[in-house]
Amino acid sequence: MPKVTITTDNKTIDVPVNYPLINMCEEHDTSILFGCRDGACGACMIKVLEGSEHISPMKDDERDFLETMAAQENERLACQCKVTGDIVIEVSE
Repeated sequence: MPKVTITTDNKTIDVPVNYPLINMCEEHDTSILFGCRDGACGACMIKVLEGSEHISPMKDDERDFLETMAAQENERLACQCKVTGDIVIEVSE
């Protein structure tokens, strides 16, 4: 089972392969916030510190939105991510 470590919360959560991060956050008490849940508001922006290869590939809509937000290369929208292996993330400021 993949492990998601959220450094902001100092916690690690086991999730099934291909599990949406948004579902994990709804089931556990995390500091990752969600607004639209559709990849259009940026409330759930996270930084992937380790394991970026273990997150579902970025789709065009997410890429376009992150470009308009001038996001860093390691930033993603948690509502758009599924976990395929161990990752370490933190909430973007």
